Amino acid sequence: MFYIKWVLGRFLRPLPACLGLMFIALLLLFLTDSYFSYRLLGLVFILLYSLSLKPVAFQLLKPLEFAYPAYSNTPIRFIHVLGCGHLEDATLPITSQLSYPSCLRVVEAVRIWHLNPKSIILLSGYSGLGHTRSTAAMHQELALALGIPCGSIQIFERPRDTEEEVKLMKETIGDGAVAVVTTASHMRRTMAFYRKMNMNIIPAPTMHLSRVAVRPLTLACFYPQESYLQMSATALHEWIGLLWMKIKPYPLKYKP
Repeated sequence: MFYIKWVLGRFLRPLPACLGLMFIALLLLFLTDSYFSYRLLGLVFILLYSLSLKPVAFQLLKPLEFAYPAYSNTPIRFIHVLGCGHLEDATLPITSQLSYPSCLRVVEAVRIWHLNPKSIILLSGYSGLGHTRSTAAMHQELALALGIPCGSIQIFERPRDTEEEVKLMKETIGDGAVAVVTTASHMRRTMAFYRKMNMNIIPAPTMHLSRVAVRPLTLACFYPQESYLQMSATALHEWIGLLWMKIKPYPLKYKP
């Protein structure tokens, strides 16, 4: 089930999905020259263009990113940092081997730890396909480089997704107060998993992409950009994930 979800999640992103639909439309146009193929091609173009605009991207992201406030010095016992991918290249610094969201999550966890120096940072995330080290271990390397004592870090290298990470945290810390650090757009879905476990949680979102206010519409708002398409893709991935949580037939069982 995990790998099916992983594959579908990538094919349902706007760019591959739209390119796939464009290919189908062009194929139908070549084979049948039907009115439907023209309409499909036009609709896909409009969809891809719309998702590349700042107002559309921000409207998709803002309800996700600002559903929970930033961490504000609430006393906690644990800090859980969710994994978010990495690559392995010994010629690069650890900050270049971790994904951009991963780096910001660890930095935010370090900031929170300095406000709660007796807390424990819990780093989770598996190795992924084709890697020898886990994301959790890579997070640990960055946290150590930023001055966190080794005794204040625990890593969990088996969980593959958010649901598995949260279930493992329930088994590990029970009802202890935990600050949950993840990307702001991912926080809403993460908190939904935590609420199912009835845990004492304090959200700590980071990497807000829609933090700049959208001004009244100008011609610049209709200029498409790759960064806005990426933001739309991030938002749609989360909205689809929230929908999947509501309709999936049975809960995933974590096997340590």
